[in-house]
Amino acid sequence: MFWLQQARDEYRLNRIAQLFDSVGKAISDESFKQWEGLIQLLGSDSKTAGRLDFLHKDFLSSYRDFKKSLQHVYDGKTTDTARQAVESLISLMKNPSTPQRFYLPLLYDSLKLLNWKDRPVLNVSQTNLLLTKLQDLSMARLLIESELPPEALNSVRLALATNLGHAILEE
Repeated sequence: MFWLQQARDEYRLNRIAQLFDSVGKAISDESFKQWEGLIQLLGSDSKTAGRLDFLHKDFLSSYRDFKKSLQHVYDGKTTDTARQAVESLISLMKNPSTPQRFYLPLLYDSLKLLNWKDRPVLNVSQTNLLLTKLQDLSMARLLIESELPPEALNSVRLALATNLGHAILEE
């Protein structure tokens, strides 16, 4: 990969990125260690790697934190755990290394947070940020490529709109 970067071979780097996309959908703690090792091998020039721009240590650690806290939420933990998951999600969405093609899967994975029963765990500004990211996706026309179920986009939109209404009433 280093030599492909040096040669600026975008085609082959993008093919490798597609492979990482499919592998990345089932990331475990052990595979995170392998990814971090790969990042160290790539060095600081990995920014030039086309679609591999998400392979940055800050993105991977944020993604790992998000997945762990989200798992705790699905295991039935408290509202505080849900707020931690929200903070990780917001961090990921604000991270410039997070590719737009990850936005909808991240939001779809977060449906339980967006539909939190007791009270909204996202405030108005956080919800607006997520709505803006979803709008960015629509404008970039990246929604068509998604491997998610067809109702994913509508589920996320409805959950964000509902959360926004609840957050406005809460504040």
